[in-house]
Amino acid sequence: MITNSACGPNRSPAKWARAGNHNLATDSASLLAAVRKACTVRDLNATGMRLLHHYSNAVVLLPNENAAARVATSHHDVAQIKRSQHVTRWLVEQHGFPATRPLAGIELVELDTKTTVSFWVYYPQPRSPQPLTSAHLGRLLADLHGISTIPHDLPCWVPLDSLSQALHDDTTALALDDADRHWLLRRIGEVREELATVEWPLGQGLIHGDAWAGNLLWVPNPAHGRDSVVLGDWDRVSHGPREVDLIPTWHAAHRYGKGPRWICDFVHHYGYDLTSWLGLSALHAMRDLVQISGQLRRAPHSPPHAHVLRQRLGGLQAGDTSTVWTAL
Repeated sequence: MITNSACGPNRSPAKWARAGNHNLATDSASLLAAVRKACTVRDLNATGMRLLHHYSNAVVLLPNENAAARVATSHHDVAQIKRSQHVTRWLVEQHGFPATRPLAGIELVELDTKTTVSFWVYYPQPRSPQPLTSAHLGRLLADLHGISTIPHDLPCWVPLDSLSQALHDDTTALALDDADRHWLLRRIGEVREELATVEWPLGQGLIHGDAWAGNLLWVPNPAHGRDSVVLGDWDRVSHGPREVDLIPTWHAAHRYGKGPRWICDFVHHYGYDLTSWLGLSALHAMRDLVQISGQLRRAPHSPPHAHVLRQRLGGLQAGDTSTVWTAL
């Protein structure tokens, strides 16, 4: 494991403790208050709502609407959220692709310049679900990448765009000192230069942008005798190299201890293996940085995320490419 002492000079543990001193219950209360206000605007029933998940975005269950409210705070792009809703509707209705769907007829609500609430169909998960794996992901991505047409307004993929924007957000001042921020900005530039020289054998097309198994959900399907799977979290959908959607599987095998079988199962169902591809190391370095983003946004309010951010950032700064990371 990486410790604070390995992170270089001028890295005060006390600073990270202060960054995590915000009361998480208070933070959760403010999220629920935002959802309640947005529900009032859209005439939705917020009774019994509860926080399901809080990472880069927060997800709040609205049990009386069979819906999930997704709260984007701090830096976010409203056009991007609207695009994710448009694309998922298009995928489901025009191509029958199993994507999570926005709640029909309910537009998002911009509460202020830093808070937007969107509404999605809720997919209750089984009490004792079978694990969702790289095999499920491989099958879905093979279908997604087989769609030859794309919405005309789909943006081009920009590597590390989310992290770059987050580093210019005021809230990150609570989690990073200037040296950390400058190092990350410099490293983003280096990785982008590497990626600019990469050849992409799979070509360009519609990509999810953050295709890992954690974005899969079970959907009850009694008519077919077994549950089906949908792919969610479409904030990074774009037009770009298809290998971008494959790297999370290789990264999970390496950084999260999933092991070689995780890759083999994916390759069996997707039909392509990145292992001997010359661009693998550059994409892996990119994915390392992508996995800083979520901790960076949560660190000011969550000591566990601040701790993980410190470990990951310290390891990257030290050139460590082999440590298995802790997942939150």
